[in-house]
Amino acid sequence: VLGGFETDIKGEPISVQQIVITVASTSGSGTGLLTNVTIVDANGAVVAGPVDASGAGTSLTFTDTITFPIGKKIYTIKGKVASTMGNGTVYTLSTTPSTQWTNVTGQTTGNTISLSTLSSSVSLNPVTVKAATLLISVSSSPAAQTIVGGGSTERVFANYQFNASQSGEDVRFSSVPFFYTVTSGSASDLTNCKLYDGAAALTSGSNVVTSPTAGANTF
Repeated sequence: VLGGFETDIKGEPISVQQIVITVASTSGSGTGLLTNVTIVDANGAVVAGPVDASGAGTSLTFTDTITFPIGKKIYTIKGKVASTMGNGTVYTLSTTPSTQWTNVTGQTTGNTISLSTLSSSVSLNPVTVKAATLLISVSSSPAAQTIVGGGSTERVFANYQFNASQSGEDVRFSSVPFFYTVTSGSASDLTNCKLYDGAAALTSGSNVVTSPTAGANTF
């Protein structure tokens, strides 16, 4: 999602033959153009595009005729950001209807509609590019401890913190290796190891590490 805008049409539906969206980008690193950009209505249907940004990466020109119905409607602009764009790049899309929306026609009267009063640029909310990232750390709880062997179940050995708060999207992976170091005794003294997210077990059935070995154990 690169931005969105709302229309509020009164009197009769209007059709717009061409819409130009100005693309501004600041900060960040890397280069690349927006591609496969579409305008989508509230139902998820594509009403214009896909188009690619101009060679200079400064505008998107939609030549599909769009009919805007009476009343308030929401439209979303979606597209593909080049993989070469670095973290922190900010895209701000804008359009000036009086000059960048052309061949506007009333669908009931057939009259040409003037948008001269809409001479101010409408800036869409900025969008910041963020790559997928994940930070993993060990919680200070539980602290180093001495426990009694035999009979204890569901004992917490460690809490790992997975932090995706700075990620641009959800992060998903299918396995995690946890390293098990034995300073005395046998690695097989520990059994039935599971990974939990709060109270919910993430490993069950054949995915339970029944008898861990010294070194990496894959959950």
